[in-house]
Amino acid sequence: PDRPPVMPPLALADMVAGMYGGMATLVALREVEVRGGKGQVLDLPLFDPLLSILGPQAAAYQLTGEVGARSGSRSATTAPRNTYCCKDGRYVALSASMQSMAERLFRTMGREDLIDDPRFKTNADRVHNNDILDPIVGDFMAQHDQAELLEIFQSAGVTVGPVHDTAGMLDDEMVREREIMLRFPDDEMGELPMHNVAAHLSATPGQIRQPAPDLGQHNHEIFGALGLSPADIAKLEQEDVI
Repeated sequence: PDRPPVMPPLALADMVAGMYGGMATLVALREVEVRGGKGQVLDLPLFDPLLSILGPQAAAYQLTGEVGARSGSRSATTAPRNTYCCKDGRYVALSASMQSMAERLFRTMGREDLIDDPRFKTNADRVHNNDILDPIVGDFMAQHDQAELLEIFQSAGVTVGPVHDTAGMLDDEMVREREIMLRFPDDEMGELPMHNVAAHLSATPGQIRQPAPDLGQHNHEIFGALGLSPADIAKLEQEDVI
């Protein structure tokens, strides 16, 4: 390994398990609706969903006995695929795994000779000789600014995209047009940015109606529904229970 193990800087397992939990809940609900079931327990730890999104490494190890090595932004099964530094210090990401896409990339680079080069003729050839091919692609990227590369490859139909930091991502035209981030009024902050609903359904798109409530905002409503009187709730507040 090129460095010690690293962790994602976010609760990845929690979020993935939440999505699987939502899908499993819908499956269980559908069972009740269609077959008249009585409901069921969902056994869903954090680990299982996380392993399911990590690709075929576990199955490949069981078949071959070989532990896969780190590949960075490359792929062990397709080439060329990587992130590349542009002339202006920004980066672009490329994935040209299909044969037609790789050939289109070579033509756009002005390197048609690579198409018939026996080292790069098929995907298997390109993967085997990726240490030779990747610098060739990288040299072309380094001759152009990011914006120039995006224009070149978009016109040619090559799957290349910008690598953004958070500021660049939020300023991206696609992100703005899809309204991925929304702003809501907030008493303390003035405005509170939040992620929009990710899936845009045609008939029932859904919407974020309001931000999450403040801590204790609905205490009186909830505890009142549980049968506590205003005096009971006031006493709990005085005793710092709620």
